[in-house]
Amino acid sequence: MGRMRTWALVVSVVLFIAIVALVIYTKFPAPPPSQQDLPIPPWAISFGAPTAPITLIEFYDLNCIYCAIAHEQLDPLYRQLLAEGALRLIFVDLIGHPDALIVHQDLHCAYKQLGENTYDLLTELYRAYPKGGVESQLEILRQYKCADAPSKKDFDNGANALGAALGLGGKPRYTPTFVIIRNGTINVVVGADVDKVKSLLSR
Repeated sequence: MGRMRTWALVVSVVLFIAIVALVIYTKFPAPPPSQQDLPIPPWAISFGAPTAPITLIEFYDLNCIYCAIAHEQLDPLYRQLLAEGALRLIFVDLIGHPDALIVHQDLHCAYKQLGENTYDLLTELYRAYPKGGVESQLEILRQYKCADAPSKKDFDNGANALGAALGLGGKPRYTPTFVIIRNGTINVVVGADVDKVKSLLSR
């Protein structure tokens, strides 16, 4: 009889601990994915050291006027943080305008040749679009052609996988979408809310 009581007590304690652990687990959200765990597309255009304390992922479309406006305003801060080694900047293609596809593909061809220097070219493409449209962008990119640029399917699959891993439910619906990762915290800014992006980068 004593053994049965002891056994019942042990089982009760174990069940109590299991229930408490389950409650605690469900009360606290899962930790955000680390930068190393994120499925960054292998073709993503990136600048800065992977070890930088801040990572900014921008889902972008080179024919998005709001992306161009935001980039123009954020460019000085981007350059400052990149020069200080404080920022890793990753551009993930999210093609919303069909005419932008060839521009994005040519930019990736340029990235294979220019590496980090592609940042200036990307900035030039953003400045060119509001003034001269796709034709002016293609003129800038005329010397950069390759046979292995990512396809539209590659772009879509990459944006979908990364968006899902970031908790966005797949690829974002709008460009620009900024994802700022700092100290294990992920903040998402949808649209050209430059002041919010600057605030998150400058904390």
